[in-house]
Amino acid sequence: MNFAKFFTSLAITLLLIYLMNVGWTIGNTSIPPLGSFLDPFHGFWQNLEPTGYQGKKQLVIPGLKAQVTVVYDSLLIPHIFAQNHDDLYLAQGYITAMHRLWQMEFQTHAAAGRVSEIVASDAVLNYDRRQRRLGMVYAAQNALESMGNHPAIIQYTEGINHYIESLDYNDLPFEYKLLNYEPEPWTTLKCALLLKNMAQTLNMGDKDIEMTNALKLFGKEMVDLLYPDNEKSGDPIVERPGQWDFQPIALDNLPLALPDELMGIKRLAAADPNTGSNNWAVAGSKTYTGSPMLAGDPHLNLTLPSIWYAVQLHAPGINTMGATLPGVPSVIIGFNDSIAWSVTNAQRDLVDWYKVTFKDRSRDQYLLDGKWLNTRKVIEEIKVRG
Repeated sequence: MNFAKFFTSLAITLLLIYLMNVGWTIGNTSIPPLGSFLDPFHGFWQNLEPTGYQGKKQLVIPGLKAQVTVVYDSLLIPHIFAQNHDDLYLAQGYITAMHRLWQMEFQTHAAAGRVSEIVASDAVLNYDRRQRRLGMVYAAQNALESMGNHPAIIQYTEGINHYIESLDYNDLPFEYKLLNYEPEPWTTLKCALLLKNMAQTLNMGDKDIEMTNALKLFGKEMVDLLYPDNEKSGDPIVERPGQWDFQPIALDNLPLALPDELMGIKRLAAADPNTGSNNWAVAGSKTYTGSPMLAGDPHLNLTLPSIWYAVQLHAPGINTMGATLPGVPSVIIGFNDSIAWSVTNAQRDLVDWYKVTFKDRSRDQYLLDGKWLNTRKVIEEIKVRG
C-alpha cells in the first residue's frame, strides 16, 4: 500500500470537505457554503418547489385552540377560516411567514439599522447609521406601547415563531441559503418596526430645508411662482389651532443662488386639475353591475416581492379580505360584508425640523419650553458581519 498517496488523497478529501462547508467573503461578496447550498436533497434545489400550495395538506400549527382551514383559490390567495380570533391571527402569522418570511425579516433589519449583520459593506453601514440616528427603534417602541398587549399582535407573532421553529436547513427560504444565515425569533417590536418603516417610506420626501432656503433667497413671490400651491390645505396641526407657539429660524446673509439675468421666469401653465391621487369611488347607480367601485392609491413603489400580501380572514364577527402588510396582522386595504376601504398618500408636510439649544458644550441639558431638561445619551452598537 502506498501510504504517501493514501494520506495525500485523505488530505485533499478533508480539505474539499472543509472548503465546501465554509462560507467565504471576497470583497463585499458573500459566498455561502457550496456543499450545503448545492446539496440536491437540502440545498437551493428544494426551493424550486412551491410552498404550501400542494392541494390538501395537513399543517401542524402548535397553539391552535380549534380547527383552522386554509383554502387557496385560483390566484393562490389564502382564505383562512377559524373558529375564534386567537386562532385566526395565529394562523395568519404562520401562513404569511410560510410565504414571506425573508422579506418580513429583512425589512425589519432595514428599519432598525441592522442590515450590516447580513451584508457587510460601507454603503450598508452608512445606511444603518442613518436609521439609528433617525431613532426608528425608539419610535417603534413608543408605537408598541400605544398598541398595548393587543391579542392580535401577540397571536400573530406566536404564529410566525411557530413557523420559524418548524424550519430546518432544507426548509429555509432561498435567500437565507444564499446569504448563509438563519432567521431569528419574531417579536411584537418587529410588527411595530414594519409600521414605522412604512411611515418612513410615506413621509420622508420632505423638502423643508430646501424650501426654507429658497424662500429666503428668492422671496415669497418667486417661490409662489415656481411652486404654486394648487391644492389649498388646512393649517399645520399645532397644539392651539391658529396659534404658533414658536418663531421660525431666520436665515440671514445668504448669497443669491442665481444671477439676476436668470431670474426672469414667467409663470407656467396652470397645473392639470386631473393629475393627482387615483383614489376615487363610484356609486352603484353609476355602474353596469349596480355594485359600487372603489380605487385607492397608496403611492408606493412596485417591488419584488410585493409590498402587499392578499388574504381573507374569517372568524366569528370577522369576514374581511384584502391586502395585508407582511409582518403585521389584519387587513390594511380591503373589504368586508358591509364596506370597502382604501388609503392614499396626500404627500403633505409630515416632517418637522427643530433646532436644539444646548446649555453648554457638554450637551447634558437642552432647552424646551423655557426649561432645561436632561439629555439621554444612547450608544448604538452596530454589528457588522465578519
